Amino acid sequence: MNVNIYIETSFKGPAIKRAVGAWIVEYIGRDGTPNTRGGLIYTDRTSENDLALCLIEKAFSILTKTCCAVVFTECGHVLRTMQNHWLARWRKNGWINGKGKLIRNAGAWNRCADLFDHHMTEWTDQWHTYRQEMQRRIRKELDLEHAFEYEEIVVEEWNTPKRRKERDYV
Repeated sequence: MNVNIYIETSFKGPAIKRAVGAWIVEYIGRDGTPNTRGGLIYTDRTSENDLALCLIEKAFSILTKTCCAVVFTECGHVLRTMQNHWLARWRKNGWINGKGKLIRNAGAWNRCADLFDHHMTEWTDQWHTYRQEMQRRIRKELDLEHAFEYEEIVVEEWNTPKRRKERDYV
């Protein structure tokens, strides 16, 4: 099965600030219809890398079958890590980087690596058709006052109703 995973964040860079990120998992059903699952994550204090890893973990955690996943993200650190195969080296070296230091977000990377083990992945920063809608919804959530330091937000319109026969595919 082929799956596309779309990850968007409200800002770029290493700064720590209030942020919202969005994830969508899309697959094509047996009848040729696109099916999606997705949501948002709001947090008071995070970096782009932390948020992107949280979104990626959430997206991969809903996959119940082995698949080929193309991940669309503009997070430069995540892209470089995956495209340069640093993750495999970090894991092999006990989450120590080439400079002999413990990598940032080692716990998140370890959880993601465990999820990636079940899938073939490709990583890209190419434009995708969901980007504009995801960014619009992110901006909307940033304008709202959230009561929690960390909150998952369900976006009903991003979640295709599950049909009984396709329930086990994602």
